[in-house]
Amino acid sequence: MKVIGLNASPRVNGNSDIFLDKVLKGASDNGAEVAKFYLDKLNIEPCHACEHCGDGIDCKNNDDGNMLLDEILSADAIVFSSPIYYGQMSAQGKTFTDRFYSISRNSQKSLEGTKSVLLFAQGAPAGTYDQYIELTKASPFSYVGMDVIDTLTAGDIHESGEIKENTEILDKAYEIGKSL
Repeated sequence: MKVIGLNASPRVNGNSDIFLDKVLKGASDNGAEVAKFYLDKLNIEPCHACEHCGDGIDCKNNDDGNMLLDEILSADAIVFSSPIYYGQMSAQGKTFTDRFYSISRNSQKSLEGTKSVLLFAQGAPAGTYDQYIELTKASPFSYVGMDVIDTLTAGDIHESGEIKENTEILDKAYEIGKSL
């Protein structure tokens, strides 16, 4: 099994990164091949709504976004980890997930049945953004055919690295990874 981890946080070693590492560790310990990508470190252009991808070919943006889309197309599962800033995933996460449009428009590409796990770290109490998380599961993830098998939210996380103190949530993250 191939599992791709996507860190949508601009912080390396921050809460979203630590959260993601726990899931990937669980998957790796269960024999999965894992790879992790930092969206903030990649050159990913936003979708320009040009409809080029509707012709059944790749997105016309010649950037790391196409490479990353190819990576997730070859994966059995993806794990998407993002902080929630002002009620939504990070800008890096939104920019990349908007590029799922090129898959939804291309009949030669499909994420149908690809497992996905969504992780969110937030300063607000857990549960505050449940409606947003449900919408995110529906679109963009389920919309492109992914099977969202789990979501996990760490609330009341304010300082970088603070999630390390929440062993209960990190243990859950590890178990989710093992279940992949």
